[in-house]
Amino acid sequence: MTTKPQPRIDYTSIDYESLRSAMLELARERLPEWTDHSPNDLGVTLLELFASMGDSLFYYMDRVANESYLYTAQERRSVVNLLRLIGYELRPPMPANANLTLLFQDTAVSKVVVIPTGASFATNAKATGTPIGFQFLRLPISVDLLKLPKQTVAGTVYRRYVLPVIQVDQFVTNEVLGSSDESARQRFALAQKPLIDGTLTLTVLQPGQPAKVWRRVDSLLQSGPQDAHYSVRRNEHDVAFVEFGDGIRARPPVRGRNNLLASYAVGGGAKGNVPAGSITDIKLAIDSLKKVYNEQAGNGGVDRETIPEAVERAPRQSRSMGRAVTASDFEAHARSFGVAKARVEVQGTLVKLYIAPAGGGYSNDLLKDDLLAYLNERRMLTTRVDLRDPTYVTIKIAAVVEVEPYFYRDEVKARVERAVGELLSFDRVDFGDTVYISKVYEAIEAIEGVAGVEVTFFGVGDESSSQGSIKLKFGEIPRFVGFLGDDLKVNGGK
Repeated sequence: MTTKPQPRIDYTSIDYESLRSAMLELARERLPEWTDHSPNDLGVTLLELFASMGDSLFYYMDRVANESYLYTAQERRSVVNLLRLIGYELRPPMPANANLTLLFQDTAVSKVVVIPTGASFATNAKATGTPIGFQFLRLPISVDLLKLPKQTVAGTVYRRYVLPVIQVDQFVTNEVLGSSDESARQRFALAQKPLIDGTLTLTVLQPGQPAKVWRRVDSLLQSGPQDAHYSVRRNEHDVAFVEFGDGIRARPPVRGRNNLLASYAVGGGAKGNVPAGSITDIKLAIDSLKKVYNEQAGNGGVDRETIPEAVERAPRQSRSMGRAVTASDFEAHARSFGVAKARVEVQGTLVKLYIAPAGGGYSNDLLKDDLLAYLNERRMLTTRVDLRDPTYVTIKIAAVVEVEPYFYRDEVKARVERAVGELLSFDRVDFGDTVYISKVYEAIEAIEGVAGVEVTFFGVGDESSSQGSIKLKFGEIPRFVGFLGDDLKVNGGK
């Protein structure tokens, strides 16, 4: 006895055209008397409507399935929720840091000046277009001007002091988050964003008692029933939410009207990596302060963590259980904190952590202190962490470029300078990299209008590389400052 073969189901028929073709094929089999399959037939019209509906339905089913897995999710909200299952929060924008030189009026007698918390400064509009604000957010400092070193600027003698500041868009004071009803798991959003980590102070007003400042913790899982703790969570739009406990893990705040007050700073991002000499405006007057400027460029400003960065970094940090034990753990934690590049060298119980802030340059004391405090909470008790600056090795390149006819030499020269600069830009190099001359040829030859190129010098300082490559040491990062003088010669063209 022979059995009729079952029709094969094509599970890839999920788009409009394949669904339409499959339904027409089924119609020919089940309704042989239906022979008019032209676009004008009413049955075909109905069939096409069902195909369109099926196309939309399958699309949303695929999207729902994709958003359920970390490596296929496309929506930031999905990634935030998936990573939260393993205790990982996406990194918000990080503020840039700068060492600000303060020039006070010279004095011959002892005079104490107080630099208050919230001392505000800004870049000048000529340097950055829109003024970018910086603030001093640590405890007030009392400075005896007579004990400060002297510095002469344009013939005028000043007293010099260096102040660490961070980029801040706005400082919000005593914002009313809402009213507590003493229920479990209350949640309140901050009105401004993005919140700068470490700047939030939450005060709870209690009837008949002094106001109490509550403590922020990463997670409420370790909090007791009477602990005045709260945590902060961010959504996909970088809006920060203050979350309270349920009476088992941290207690909820007492009932009251408008009794939850928050003070915090907002800002951050790569915009704070301002050039040297750009922070010159004093927004909050300080006694005897005459001039300010930043000798070095601001650095450390990082935009919020992208989905690909989070997908790569989160599983690795989850495996470390939030602790720093191996070299890769320290590197991952440093990058999660906002450091652009990190490399670890282990010598016994000493961890030498080389760090480079976003934008290049060197980390100031403020960033190092915050990072060291962050790592000290995660390191083993016997481990010592030594933060070290990178050594930037300047790569010198000289080349002769031949330009094709009908191309302008000046335009081609500018493209060559830009291409080589991008090849060795800070974002594309790392500690201990090897720089190849072949990559320089590749970058220049890919430029439209270049007929030929000869690299006449490739090396460090006055020492040319005979191997066609420059291998850097462990804590070194390559840097290209551009073609100097006659290092780039352009012939031909017009």
